[in-house]
Amino acid sequence: MSIRERLYPQEQELSVLVRHCTDARYVWNLALEQRNSWRRGRSQKITAHSQMLELAEACKLTWLKEGSSTIQQQALRDLNQAFQNWWRRPDHFGRPTWPKEDINEGFAIRDLSTRRLNRKWGQVFISRCGWVKFRVTCEWRDIETASSARVTKDRAGRWFVSFTRLAPQIEREPTGEIVGLDMGVTHTVATSKGKFLDIPKLLTNRERQPKRRLQRKLARQTKGSNRRNATKLAISKGDRSTQRLDRVDHDLIALEDLGVKGHDPFDHGHGQEPRQERCSEVRTQQVYPRTGLGYVPQTAH
Repeated sequence: MSIRERLYPQEQELSVLVRHCTDARYVWNLALEQRNSWRRGRSQKITAHSQMLELAEACKLTWLKEGSSTIQQQALRDLNQAFQNWWRRPDHFGRPTWPKEDINEGFAIRDLSTRRLNRKWGQVFISRCGWVKFRVTCEWRDIETASSARVTKDRAGRWFVSFTRLAPQIEREPTGEIVGLDMGVTHTVATSKGKFLDIPKLLTNRERQPKRRLQRKLARQTKGSNRRNATKLAISKGDRSTQRLDRVDHDLIALEDLGVKGHDPFDHGHGQEPRQERCSEVRTQQVYPRTGLGYVPQTAH
């Protein structure tokens, strides 16, 4: 379970946080390239321990010695865990990929230390940065029991700290009720009991118009320019990525799982079967990512 809080670093602390993100991304990408280049038949295998030793040698001779070794080593641990997850459950976890600048910015804090200032504010200790303030929006005892944390920056330039802790036990009496969920476009979710659940629009009509104007402006600007970066920042500030559905409280929930990977939505009808009726379900499934339905399994409990 993760508790996400807004982080408010001072002006002198921003450069240190950016440096930590750069070091973590560089170490991750370099270690990932080394693992991808390994082939069967080579005598020396690449493991997390061998990469730790190579990182220690690199820190003595390169600019990496100016950064935090704790954060750099944690990036290697995260990469190793990502490969372990992919090998054990390839159906659930994907192959580790390359984090990109200004998109996948963040680093992990292993030895976590926090302290409370007052009812609304707290501080977390970050290596070579000191105590950084964050907004407290949940119970402080939940933050105190966290074992580790992760600092991230979104595309809008906002900083967050996510505290990791064990999920609390939910006390409830079993009812024996079973429900099935069918995802659609007109209604986000339709239950087997005839109830409809709808996700609110991610953007209203009033919010959609300035976003389209900024996207047209972005298409005319030069890649890599400061003005293009400012336009991308303005677009990201107006986005609302997720909204929650009402909770569905049952002992057993069955989700629709329609495989459309091998289906052709542009296939022509055969015989008397109309083409529109044969492909309507496939097209419906392809509209799911644009309606925010990727979050439905996370919100139905």
